[in-house]
Amino acid sequence: MSNKLSIFALAIALLALGAAVTRSGSSPETSEPKESAFNRVMRTRTLRCAYATWPPFLMMDPNTKKITGANYEIMEAIGRTANLKIEWVEELGFGLFPDNLRLGKEDAWCTGSRASTARAQRTEISSPIAFSPLYACAREDDTRFDGNSKAINADTVTISIIDGSTIESVAKTTFPKAKIYTLPEMADLAQAFDAVALKKADIIFSDEDGVVAYNKFNPTKRLRRVTGIPPLRTLAVVFPVAKGEWELRDLLNVAIGELQGDGTIDGILSQYEATPNAILHVAKPYIARRPE
Repeated sequence: MSNKLSIFALAIALLALGAAVTRSGSSPETSEPKESAFNRVMRTRTLRCAYATWPPFLMMDPNTKKITGANYEIMEAIGRTANLKIEWVEELGFGLFPDNLRLGKEDAWCTGSRASTARAQRTEISSPIAFSPLYACAREDDTRFDGNSKAINADTVTISIIDGSTIESVAKTTFPKAKIYTLPEMADLAQAFDAVALKKADIIFSDEDGVVAYNKFNPTKRLRRVTGIPPLRTLAVVFPVAKGEWELRDLLNVAIGELQGDGTIDGILSQYEATPNAILHVAKPYIARRPE
């Protein structure tokens, strides 16, 4: 009797296992491993880019949709160096690109991003393209914060941020008492600037060229860099890829090193600097010895 029960129990277990395999569509032994972004790029010889506007690093004509900017030119130069086609696939908000990279919708965030510990938890970070000083910026007629960054850290002050951006982590760690005006992940930088100009917020953190570009297109609601205080951060400008994509990151790093070594990146950045020292160039990683 016990033998019959054992056989019956075994049959039930096998039926349950078969149903589970059927539901999953395949067994673990037969499922195909996911193709890495690096292998896909090598197979197709195409690097797919997600992007957003971030003057002067990336700009897009609203009528023609033509893309220009320092990082646009640098990424195209990387493509030529690596013999890859650069495909500008999708315009996104700054807060959305880590998930797109993780899902394999694109291979790299080609606008570039300020490196931060928050960003490094979700993406792999390339070598620096440049360094970007991050300033507190306010409305042109608002002088409350000049020479006094501590005045920002008050519950009467509101900081404009985009959810999931580097600016969010800077705001919350540096000025924890301030209120936050949060824009959704799909918002662009112009909307974050608008929040300050329209008095929904008091402060935004930006590089100086970003303020110059905003004022150029919004002459009636101008912003300015808060005077008398140093940069809140000076952060590397990098090209993020999906978390775990070390091979693709290393490919970008070697190409970036080549283009810095031959002066290409310095030359491109110099064409897009609206104000002195708004973009800080990367120092040479070596010292050239003089002939003895």
